[in-house]
Amino acid sequence: MIHGHQFLFVDQQSLQEEYDSFKFSHSGNDRLNTIEVREIDTYQGFERRSSLLYLSGRGCYYLSNTSPEKIERDHDWGLEIVNVLTLVWDGKSRRILYAKGRDFTPRLLQFWIYHTFFPIALELERNYTMLHVGAVEIDGGVVFFSAPSFGGKSTLTDYFIGRGHTLFADDTLPIKQENGEFIVYPSFPYHRPYRQPETLGRRVENFAGEPALLKALFELRQCEPNDSIDVRPLEGIEKFRAFYQSVFVSFSFMKKERFEFFAKMAMKTPAYRVSIPWDKERLPEVYNAIVKQLQDQSQVSIV
Repeated sequence: MIHGHQFLFVDQQSLQEEYDSFKFSHSGNDRLNTIEVREIDTYQGFERRSSLLYLSGRGCYYLSNTSPEKIERDHDWGLEIVNVLTLVWDGKSRRILYAKGRDFTPRLLQFWIYHTFFPIALELERNYTMLHVGAVEIDGGVVFFSAPSFGGKSTLTDYFIGRGHTLFADDTLPIKQENGEFIVYPSFPYHRPYRQPETLGRRVENFAGEPALLKALFELRQCEPNDSIDVRPLEGIEKFRAFYQSVFVSFSFMKKERFEFFAKMAMKTPAYRVSIPWDKERLPEVYNAIVKQLQDQSQVSIV
């Protein structure tokens, strides 16, 4: 499943065959959790068009019939990616409609849905909070790597994948609170260890098949190649900020609910700051330092 849902690409056979090839496990709510993706000629039903903004290097416009803070679960809204395609969220049917632009390709459709559009749809439904993190499984729990763009999270995630750890997310990740626990849902089974816009990266076979509990967050801080590797716990406002700054899309009208969500997460979840030397040859040391910290954390919780 991708972001906790199945996908049905009605008009794009190659994308559907690729999706089916992962042989995702199915849930008991297959019909409710299946997102149909269907082509339309055009969509002119929106009254509002936002000012120009840039996502993944492309000019974009949000489309809606109401102000963003008033969008409800069953409302339609859209995202126009200039010269590529227009994506429309059909709120009542929970399906995605798309109209092709001049530069449309199936790969761009796949990228914009998995990476950007559907995560925003889930956020606006208030079902999940979407994070901008790398995430892997370590000893049965999910560990986040948080950093600004070009801050090393994809590189570190790639190293952990290479050491046999299961991928949960390379970039965008859904999480929700259930019965007092923070449950992490696998995002999409692709990883981009390099910097190239509008691509999901390479396919990853060792991808999580089920949700899992959040274990810890590591905030990455770059340092000089010869500096020591330091891991220290975060507390107080530093800890809260490490979670809060991991948000995927910053909607001003969601500040209050996000503040409350991340405050609860910070109270529940350990967080650390780890210094990352700007030298790939030292990644084994970083890996060992993170694993040791988690082992120490587990021993303390047992005691």
